[in-house]
Amino acid sequence: MEFYRETVINASISDAWEILGNQYTTAYKWASGLKYSEGQGNPVFEGASCSNRACDTTSLGAIQEEIRVFDPQNYVLSYEVIEGFPFFVKLGQNTWKLTKEGNQTRVSMKLEMQTKGWVGKLMSPMMRMQMGGILTNAIEDFRHYVETGKPSPRKAKEIAKYAKKAA
Repeated sequence: MEFYRETVINASISDAWEILGNQYTTAYKWASGLKYSEGQGNPVFEGASCSNRACDTTSLGAIQEEIRVFDPQNYVLSYEVIEGFPFFVKLGQNTWKLTKEGNQTRVSMKLEMQTKGWVGKLMSPMMRMQMGGILTNAIEDFRHYVETGKPSPRKAKEIAKYAKKAA
């Protein structure tokens, strides 16, 4: 399964990369569905702050991602979920690419997922629907955060919900 999402951001490519690449560890600040994220491990790629990101998600629980590509010169970030997906998911790798378009930035995201076994085949349609929604939300949340410096209304609502539960 492959998923593609794309949007144009009214911000410079360096502003977009600052949040996507340089602030990779704190995606929970802008991405709905992420309760928390933090970097772990020594960086493997020059310019990266870590090699892994641990995330607490609203739908899948705890996941662990490993950076596969961190390329600040070409504005490419790719990471693979290495722990936390259901047993029938063989691969989940997400690649983000930023491209300068005048004073704006085109953001392209491609998620490659592979399932395994008969359970994977059976669950593929549901995974397709769930992941499609998650990715649409992620790219919209990213655009909003880069353009405004504030979480999207969806993410702000999520933050308020968890703050209320914690109180």
